[in-house]
Amino acid sequence: MLGGIIPILFTPFDAQGQIDAEGLRRILRFELDGGVHGIGINGFASEAYKMSDAERQQTVEIVAAELTKALPLVIGIAPNSRSTAIKQARHYAQYRPAALMALPPATMDNGERALVEHYVALGQASDVPIMLQQAPHIPQYRHTELPAESLAEIARRAPTVRYFKLEGPGSAAKMRELAPMLPADARMFGGGGGITVLSELENGAAGLIPGVGFNEIFLAAWDKWQAGDRAGAGDIIADGQALVQAVSGGGHEMSLHLRKQLMLRHGAIDCAHVRQPTVPFDADNLPDFFESVDALDLRVAGGGATP
Repeated sequence: MLGGIIPILFTPFDAQGQIDAEGLRRILRFELDGGVHGIGINGFASEAYKMSDAERQQTVEIVAAELTKALPLVIGIAPNSRSTAIKQARHYAQYRPAALMALPPATMDNGERALVEHYVALGQASDVPIMLQQAPHIPQYRHTELPAESLAEIARRAPTVRYFKLEGPGSAAKMRELAPMLPADARMFGGGGGITVLSELENGAAGLIPGVGFNEIFLAAWDKWQAGDRAGAGDIIADGQALVQAVSGGGHEMSLHLRKQLMLRHGAIDCAHVRQPTVPFDADNLPDFFESVDALDLRVAGGGATP
């Protein structure tokens, strides 16, 4: 079963906007060296929504080949039909992922029951465990949030739907409501860059699915939490909260810019390109951002090259 800190890798691009395969490998190695408990690709943090089917396939191939079963792999999918979802689940099964993180169809608002039946059908057809992703903080997905009762129904009817990634406003409250309804082998994860991770853990989360760059904060807090030291976990989160808020509090696209700038300075990537359309980014703010990073005991503090 998945648990702990499982970051979604961002996708490095070169100056022409093409996938930087070696940069992606370096980002992966950076996170592996930090001691994470799993790796994810093709989520929002990967800019998967800006990539072609072939490019998403390319990133999975790169990461799966580099990972070589060292840690569990989570692959994100965002199909907008039931048949496509099932085809993707069967296709990506060849990479032996620990889970497929599946966003709901979002182009149209077909109502709650349609989404429930979609996930039940996907779970029943997939041999790979499904992680049902709820992302109401992303504009396209605001209308796809399901109540706790519906999530629990999906888990009962489709046991392969084993994981639930709940993020955005109210995630901890949703976990508190959902936890007693789920089967014993189902698990919940937080996201949203880790802004509310402590509340999510307090309400039953089995871990966090963040972005990349400074996960030693979350790993140290997780170790304290697992050891029963909740106060210690809270102290670690509090110490890093200003950085977490600076990166994830300004919206998803700004988070992409800042994480890539951080890893560019560190030497893990050669270009901090974020695909258009994106929000305006002012590099004049970087000195203050880097100062906040360098105030913490992090591997990326002060720059330095990644092998």
